[in-house]
Amino acid sequence: MKTQFHKLLLLAFAVPVLLSSCKKSDESADEKFSSANDPQLKTDLVYCGTPVVSPMVDFDQTISPATVSIGNDETQLLVKYQITDMSWFLYNPRLFVGTEAELIALGIVDPNSLNPDGSVYIKNTGLIPNSSFNGSSTTYKEYLYDLSALPACVIVIAYAELRKTTGERAYVFGKSTMKRDGYYINYCVQQCETPPPPVCETAYAFGGSIANCFLNISGVQSNNWGWSNGPIGAGSYSWPMYAGAGLCNIENGTHVGTLTVNYTPPTATVTYTVFAGYVLNQTHLYVGNQILPMFKGKYTTAPGQFPYKHGNLNGVTTDTYNISGLSGNIYVAAHSEVCGAQ
Repeated sequence: MKTQFHKLLLLAFAVPVLLSSCKKSDESADEKFSSANDPQLKTDLVYCGTPVVSPMVDFDQTISPATVSIGNDETQLLVKYQITDMSWFLYNPRLFVGTEAELIALGIVDPNSLNPDGSVYIKNTGLIPNSSFNGSSTTYKEYLYDLSALPACVIVIAYAELRKTTGERAYVFGKSTMKRDGYYINYCVQQCETPPPPVCETAYAFGGSIANCFLNISGVQSNNWGWSNGPIGAGSYSWPMYAGAGLCNIENGTHVGTLTVNYTPPTATVTYTVFAGYVLNQTHLYVGNQILPMFKGKYTTAPGQFPYKHGNLNGVTTDTYNISGLSGNIYVAAHSEVCGAQ
């Protein structure tokens, strides 16, 4: 039986039972009948996978005036009834969502009556919970369940009495009212796709006429691209930041933000700011009197060897350094890892 729970059957039928007690209930319900409109709030989920949609049909399968759909997002299961033939309305929809053991415990079905073909022997439709007597011209009904309260796979039995304003009735999903056979759906919660990791690129600040490409600096022995900007004196500066500008060709790069430098000796305040749609993952900064920092007696263009760094920024859009102890003209090399915002 457990293996059945992992199949998605596209027909979900539950059966009306015309017991005398039900007839009496219907007669009393007639006194409450109104054709007044009863609009329902509709919940829109961003579904994980594809919801199961089944037609709601009568026993003879001569009409198909409605559908039932089942789907889930990361936290909720949504089951909704929708009238498609507007001459009908939902008079008394009922719904069961749960396990086979719960279904049997409620007395809705006989034990071991859930057949592999999706049919089930229903003892009494009046025992199906979540009854929603409307007595109006409702064309939509929804039920929301917290996924944390449900197992991974559930049985769904959907049943509804439909009516017309003329008093005509239909019991949808019904099979033989004498044999009281119906149908059920096995629905397994669909997993949400994990969004792809954001695309990240190396970015550097480009100082225009004072930008010195690493590849053209005498004594540099690496193939890293990027710029050391300067020399600059006291003042305020604003430079574009380019990502993916290999070989220092900004035509190949993407303008992702701005670097501002406010230099009032002995302090320089350097701020990275990225545009909407981007975030900073990490930054590395060099500020000093030489064109590049030194590592083991040689110029280095490796960002990890820059003296100032902020890692694991967790998607911020701005990052600031306050560098003190400076004097004279300085150079600024500002690296960042810029990612697309999720």
